[in-house]
Amino acid sequence: MGLNDFQKQKIKFTFDFFLDYNKDGSIQWEDFEEMIKRYKEVNKGSLSDADYKSMQASLEDEWRDLKGRADINKDDVVSWEEYLAMWEKTIATCKSVADLPAWCQSRIPFLFKGMDVSGDGIVDLEEFQNYCKNFQLQCADVPAVYNVITDGGKVTFDINRYKELYYRLLTSPSADAGNTLMGQKP
Repeated sequence: MGLNDFQKQKIKFTFDFFLDYNKDGSIQWEDFEEMIKRYKEVNKGSLSDADYKSMQASLEDEWRDLKGRADINKDDVVSWEEYLAMWEKTIATCKSVADLPAWCQSRIPFLFKGMDVSGDGIVDLEEFQNYCKNFQLQCADVPAVYNVITDGGKVTFDINRYKELYYRLLTSPSADAGNTLMGQKP
């Protein structure tokens, strides 16, 4: 069974927002280099040299894994069509975060750190507002979206909650709390 239109829309969001940094319609190593620069800007220099080197090594591993899974024609470029085909195969067998491709799993701490600029392990409302603003998400009501993320204050927005939302963003066939990472209410 293939992906529905809503799933394709979410996968397109991840392609455009998380990976195609230069907006040329494909993913290449240069997009990963731009990603590092952007996160350094967003985190206002809070990345140490060790963080930077670790991030670069992690992104090099991610790029190799993504290319190995999606670059069908082996041209060192992952097109939208190749990316979508990879996700159609992945989602068919994905039951948990642990089933996501290695490159997706290794990306989670990096993406979370992009939100948790204070480094305290919890994304508060102000940090989430800054994330939406810095990454130009079209979020009409940030406090309402944050309320969904925290289930009305019952759940802490930590790395574990991020993992859950990230998995749901990538795999859910319908609107749910995973949409909040796009700045949208379910």
